[in-house]
Amino acid sequence: MHIGTGISMTTERWVATADYNYLDWSRNTSSYTSIKYENQHKLNIGGTYITNPRLPRSTELMGGIGLSNSYINLRGGKMQYLEVSAGASFPIRYSYLSLGATWRKQINSRSSLMQESRFSVNLNITFGERISRSKLR
Repeated sequence: MHIGTGISMTTERWVATADYNYLDWSRNTSSYTSIKYENQHKLNIGGTYITNPRLPRSTELMGGIGLSNSYINLRGGKMQYLEVSAGASFPIRYSYLSLGATWRKQINSRSSLMQESRFSVNLNITFGERISRSKLR
């Protein structure tokens, strides 16, 4: 079962968002006695700043932070995740070029559990198409 909800608030230059997701994993079982599944909770908060809102297309700066727990409970240890991301989107003719970076850190209840720290860079190109507005004859 998955339940999610979100909210956003918009001004001329800012968009602020928050969302929460609940995923039910507790019904699953593992053949390994050291692994148990537990319900997962995810909370994300983010925002976008529009540099020139008077233009139909302008540069946007984005950022966010997220907290979640792992759905796997390994040997009784709980694992949490902290994720921070930032990026920018630039209009190029009828398309957009977006560049972003994400850092994710696993925070465990015991130091003997596996540790994870990850940094990733994302590049995205969205191709647009100009719509012809000529009159039909």
